[in-house]
Amino acid sequence: MLSVLIETLNDEEGLARTLASLIGGAVEGVVRDVVVCDTGSTDQTHRVADHAGCHYVTGGISVGIRQAKGDWLLLLEPGARLSDGWIDEV
Repeated sequence: MLSVLIETLNDEEGLARTLASLIGGAVEGVVRDVVVCDTGSTDQTHRVADHAGCHYVTGGISVGIRQAKGDWLLLLEPGARLSDGWIDEV
């Protein structure tokens, strides 16, 4: 199972788009957890992460890696959209 890590700074809209593209992976049981690594946002990033059920940490990817529970790590940027069929590829 995957742990998805997303490092972000003031990109709540991009984060929301990326999280929406991960829904299928969560439903299929591919994604174990999503860790949002916030490097100092002053927007609503925290609220977006909480609303989506993500684990929210303050700090960079290294902090998120320590929190991840999956066997594999998938690092994404806010705004990234996974292509159709990504679950089969994993």
